[in-house]
This record gives sequence, C-alpha cells and structure tokens, in this order.
Amino acid sequence: MNHSASLEQRYRRLLRAYPRAYREQHGEELISTLMEAADPQARRPAFREMFSLLVGGFAVRVRNARPGGVPWWADGLHLGVVAVVTTTFATRIPVVLHFIHPVWAALAIVLMLAIIRGWTRVALLLALVAAMQVSRPMILGSAGADWIPFFGPAYGDISPVVPYWLVVVGLAVLAVRPGTTMRARSEKDTGVRWWGPTLPARSFLWLLVPVFCWSLRLMEFSFRDLSNWVLFRAILEIPILALVLCATVAARDSRWALAAAVYLVPGLVYLGENLADQSRRGFAYWGVLIVLVAASLVAARRTRARA
Repeated sequence: MNHSASLEQRYRRLLRAYPRAYREQHGEELISTLMEAADPQARRPAFREMFSLLVGGFAVRVRNARPGGVPWWADGLHLGVVAVVTTTFATRIPVVLHFIHPVWAALAIVLMLAIIRGWTRVALLLALVAAMQVSRPMILGSAGADWIPFFGPAYGDISPVVPYWLVVVGLAVLAVRPGTTMRARSEKDTGVRWWGPTLPARSFLWLLVPVFCWSLRLMEFSFRDLSNWVLFRAILEIPILALVLCATVAARDSRWALAAAVYLVPGLVYLGENLADQSRRGFAYWGVLIVLVAASLVAARRTRARA
C-alpha cells in the first residue's frame, strides 16, 4: 500500500467520529480537501488534524442530539430533571425484590417514564405526590404526618427532600413555559388529550441508571467505607461532567451546562448540610464537580454573549 492510500484510509477511519448521515453528505469532500493539503510522503495524519477531526465529529454529534423546536433552556432543564429523578430513585428507593413499598416503587417507575417521554403535566402531578410523601414530617410535623397516606419513605432533613422538590419546580416551569399555553388551547380545540407530551422524548437508556443501582442492591452489594462510595461516584460523574464541558465548548450550546447545574443542586445542599463530616477525599470529589460545572456555566455564558 502506497503512502497516499494509507493516509486516505486513516482519514476515513477518523471520519467515523462523524455521524453516518454527515459522512454521506460531506465525507468525500472532506477527504479530498485533506488529501490535497497533506504531505505527499505522509503515511498518517498530523496530530493537529487528528484532534480537529475528532473534535469536529464530537461537535456534530452533540448538535444532532439537540431536539428541534425546543428552546435551549427548556431542553437543558428537562435534561437536568431527568438526571435528578433517575439518580434520586436509583439510590433512595427501597429494595425492589421484597417490594417493601410497592406503591412507591410503582410511582417511581411511572414518574420516570412520564418525564422521559416528555409528559410534563402528568409528571408534575406525580412528582408533587412524591415530594409530599417524602416531606411528611417536615410539612405536617410528627403529630400530623399521618394525615398524608403512608406508602413511601419520609425524611426529616432538608437534603433528602430537595431532589423531589427540585423536580417539581423544574416540571412546573416546563409545564407553563411560553408556548405550552397556546399548545394546550390547540389541543383543547382538536380534542387531543391534555396529558400528551409537551417536550420531545428522551432515550429510554436513562432507565439503565436506576436499573443498574437496583441490581447492585439485589446482589447485596455495598461499600463498607463511605470514601469508597465517593470514589465510585467520582469515577462515573467526573467523566460525564467533563463531557458536558466539552459539549458546551465544542457545540457552543448552553443546554448541557444548565442540565449539569440542575443535577448538582441536590449535591450542593447535601454538602452544605454535612460539611463538617466530609473527608479530604469528599472535599476533593465535590471540588472537582463544582469546578467542572462552574467551567461549563462560564463557557455557556460566553457562548450566549457571542450569540
């Protein structure tokens, strides 16, 4: 194989970073441009070209992931709410195998499905029920907690209930955002049911988050040391938030940063409530998350300022 054929083959491999539809439309044009500008004796692309192609492919994929017809802030808020609700139920639902709270388990599953499918009106009602359930002692006190039917957990601290109320607030904003009122009127005129989707549906792959955590519980998997749990979460969250920062910069889109900020809110409340109990590893973990989300927000702000 001569140098030119070897170089072209490597360029084509790098172009796999782009979506197939993009390659079909622009692939040959990109190959021709790259081959014309390349050194005739080169057998492999320069590092700068490799980096540019990979970043360009990542940016195109990120842009293609955006749903059409939805404001960036609404899509980012929806994505953040999905992240909060799936991770909250993944880590705080009772053991599923024994169905200690079957109604609560059913509520969690239906609520996650409603949010993922974009049924914000149905999800808002279900989220309000869930938030009232976990906040019984805080709302009514120990004497009046029995006024609300018991079918799920109840917390007396602020940090465990914040995710539920954050989901309620986020869904309320999405349900009354500009455009949904006119859509509701048109649905009433055309006879479409009110509980239909008001946002594009998310991928069902989000349900793998609670399924994975529930599977660990069914296998009676646990961390003996809290610092190991922090390390486990860091291994998952830090790369994801780093990708959020890269997506914000590469695609020049603010929705990913907003989603990350919404996701971090419950964690910041927990950190503030348990600040004295944090170890060095815990402070390092939270510090990295805060820096990544803050950097994403700064990049998003600059993107909005240039737009």
